[in-house]
Amino acid sequence: MTNTLFGRKPLLENLISGKIVNVDLSKTNRDLISTLKKHNIHFQLRDDSFFNKYDKKLNHQGIVITLNQSNGIKDLCSLIEFTKTKTKSTILLIDSIQDPQNFGSILRTCDAMGVDAVIYKKDNQVQINDFVSRASMGAIQYLNLVRVVNISHVLDELKKNGYWIYTSSLIDNSVDYSQVKYDHKCVLVVGNEENGVSPNIIKHSDFLIKIPMQGKIQSLNVAVATGILLSKISN
Repeated sequence: MTNTLFGRKPLLENLISGKIVNVDLSKTNRDLISTLKKHNIHFQLRDDSFFNKYDKKLNHQGIVITLNQSNGIKDLCSLIEFTKTKTKSTILLIDSIQDPQNFGSILRTCDAMGVDAVIYKKDNQVQINDFVSRASMGAIQYLNLVRVVNISHVLDELKKNGYWIYTSSLIDNSVDYSQVKYDHKCVLVVGNEENGVSPNIIKHSDFLIKIPMQGKIQSLNVAVATGILLSKISN
């Protein structure tokens, strides 16, 4: 299976990944030809009309990159088996993120922080698409991405296998994230851009954590907040 990225920066960031199958290049990007040849990457020069089939919002810049899709872990049972012998493990669970830019940015951060897997919902959640792929800068190729139907069941199974559930929430009894220990298997849960995490997930949580705000605005963008929390948990 293959996946697609768009633009100059994702191309340059994935040159040495070994996953690029082909690059479709507009004639205005001829300056990249020598770089592609140096890395033995197959490419095709295309007329501008070739790129008309792609959404203009992708800002493809006349560069379409086809990559081999990662053969990572795709289901909960395999993930539990993969982390079975680990004394410390971090999993991110996403509850109803709707913005593809946020989702992609979160995935890029997860790759940087060495997260073992990202779990996301099959419904009421933005799915992996060209916009998410572009925002992730290719991180989706290296992450274990597990799509699930029932989050409550997932949390129950992870708890049975030694994980503690840390949920990002602004409700009154949430505690400062920096005052909590993360020295075991952790599931970090982040929620919807407007409504946060669902009440049912809060019921399943072991810890409710928040990032204290010193300014006038009381919350951060979910992708930014996720990066802060993962930086602490991964240390």
